[in-house]
Amino acid sequence: MNYLFSSIQQLKEKIRNKSLSPQELSDRLTSRCNSVQEKYNAFISIDPDVISKEIAVLFENIEDILHKTDNLPLTGLAGFTYALGDNIATNCYATTCASKMLSSYSPPFDAHVFSKLKESSAIITGKTNMEEFGIGCSGNSSFFKGVKNPWNTKHTAGSGAAAAALTGAANISFASDARGELRQAASYCGVFALKPTYGRISRRGLLDYASSLETIGLMARNTLDLATALAAVAGNDPHDVTALRSEVPDYISLIKENDGSLQVAVPENWQDAPHLEDEMKDIFQDQLKKLKTTGVKVDFIRLPHFQYSSLAATIISAVEAFSNLANYDGVRFGYRSKGKHLQEMYTQTRSEGFSSKLKKFLTFGALISSPKYYNDYFLKAQKLRIVISDELNNCLQKYDLLLTPTTPFKAPEFERDINQRQEGLPDPAGYYTAATNLAGLPSLSFPLHTNGLPYGLQLIGKKEDEVTLLRAALLLEKENTLAWPKFDF
Repeated sequence: MNYLFSSIQQLKEKIRNKSLSPQELSDRLTSRCNSVQEKYNAFISIDPDVISKEIAVLFENIEDILHKTDNLPLTGLAGFTYALGDNIATNCYATTCASKMLSSYSPPFDAHVFSKLKESSAIITGKTNMEEFGIGCSGNSSFFKGVKNPWNTKHTAGSGAAAAALTGAANISFASDARGELRQAASYCGVFALKPTYGRISRRGLLDYASSLETIGLMARNTLDLATALAAVAGNDPHDVTALRSEVPDYISLIKENDGSLQVAVPENWQDAPHLEDEMKDIFQDQLKKLKTTGVKVDFIRLPHFQYSSLAATIISAVEAFSNLANYDGVRFGYRSKGKHLQEMYTQTRSEGFSSKLKKFLTFGALISSPKYYNDYFLKAQKLRIVISDELNNCLQKYDLLLTPTTPFKAPEFERDINQRQEGLPDPAGYYTAATNLAGLPSLSFPLHTNGLPYGLQLIGKKEDEVTLLRAALLLEKENTLAWPKFDF
């Protein structure tokens, strides 16, 4: 029985009925994670002892957990598996940010999201591979090498979190999203991804590179699992000043109240994205036709500044990364190189501890934040951010959702396509995704499976209105057949 692909609710029933034993669950879960790591390099850390201990605790307390109430979000996660991107702090695993700089760093604290997941009796399968410090989605800057796409190993998966969600190494994967990295990786791997409203999930314990843009999101193989997990980890955190104070909606109940009367807007210049593939154009237009047949109203609207989102987000994130990563200097924690004096130690540590790609990004941030270029670049990017945010919010006052592709192209090949497509400034992969980070809006990537590599369809919603995004995803699930790959492990 392939219970590792079950939904959260199905897993809970199997544990309640005792059709699973702790040892069976532990052995099969560890075996699958090790296989996923061996074939696709999706994980940085897997600890069978941690998995076994959490499963043992779950089974010891399962009757009490399930007896409380099945309606509470926490009990809704009992028995489900999850993986965390390796820039989310955990005291039971090292937190490396996929960088040599932090390759042996073990935090003395847990991220807020990890604490909530432990309270929920969910089972962590490991820490996933990623771009160094989560910057970009090209798959070629990790100190632990790139993550192979399970659909085709010649192509990048974008992140280990996406590969883990696709292959069943976790029911839910959590990862960061600053310019669209979470959604881009989900599109490359053909899984669902939700970037919630900025502050919906506490950012405490996230080792971010772009504080004003970056938030924690989640990936799964169906909409209901996204909704269930979001309900469990969302909410106010008194130790995080960016966390939303508003009440967390009852996502599961609300998304089922779907009357189908959606009004959707599409940017009229959506085809202007660089490297937009013809197949993506055809698939996106087919999806618009399907939506219209279900009674969804689709209008093309003018968003003149949307096309500059990736540029603005790249400039802002580079400056914030230059500031945020300045404390990685070899003095207090992390990698340290030898030097004849303090300045040489700083220089050698950062030269050896960061990849060449990250050093270029930080140099760019240092340059445009200097007095010579601050007004011409960074200040203008911040003004452009306000304009883009206003455009999106004004659009969403009239429409329920904004609809675009997630990325202009499928997962790039490691050797041939990545340098061409994903290392420019601005990042062409973020053409559609960066706007929601600038505005702090929620967005969801819906997988579109084809005969080859998958694509993604992006839904953008109003602030704090993840419910409408999840409702729309349920509607799309009914209208699309998702052909999940089969794995021999």
